[in-house]
Amino acid sequence: MRPTVVKIDLTGHLKLRQQLQLLKLPPAKQRRIGGLLARKVRTYSRKRLREEKGLDGKAWKERKHGHKGGRKKMLRGLSKRTRAKSTGLGGLVFFANSKTAQIAYQHQHGEPEEWTGQKAEKVYGQPDYEAPATRYQARALKKEGYKVRLPGGRKKKPTLRWITENLTLGQAGLILRKMRDDPGKSRWVIELPQRSFLGVTAWEVSELASKIFDETSGRIHSA
Repeated sequence: MRPTVVKIDLTGHLKLRQQLQLLKLPPAKQRRIGGLLARKVRTYSRKRLREEKGLDGKAWKERKHGHKGGRKKMLRGLSKRTRAKSTGLGGLVFFANSKTAQIAYQHQHGEPEEWTGQKAEKVYGQPDYEAPATRYQARALKKEGYKVRLPGGRKKKPTLRWITENLTLGQAGLILRKMRDDPGKSRWVIELPQRSFLGVTAWEVSELASKIFDETSGRIHSA
């Protein structure tokens, strides 16, 4: 899996005269400027994560079964794991942990994610098949046209509440598989929408470059 890295080159966003001034600085000062640039870009990326907005400024697409209002934040925990590093007059913003980098890459670029039963158990634990059926299962059963037999032989579509109170997780799953004629998948693919957050736009980088040059101009002239 390719690491999720953003490379920033300061010199490409400055005027030639400014570039020449920066290139005259000692390597240690150049590294400090590159580190400052990388940290500022990391700040932009963290802000997008908190606001759940992409590089185009638009809100991320919600989870398929998400609910507005009280829904949980997406990609929680990634913000604190971003790292910034100087590369001379440029910088890197990245994830040091390979697993975190993989998750970030999939969401950043909207790559599909392959799951297996073994992977699901490792992430979420062994399902409790004796637990009550979930509302998600109840909605799926109603969509498939599930009916219960009443005294006298008549059939009726049950309510969501009836399903969650009278069927277990295992029973609801078995009924769904039978109604769908699905023996159960050993592996499946989940399509992920693109949720970009890492990086900055060209305009933002240019603005940062000018700002950093202004902040360091006094030191440049005194060098």
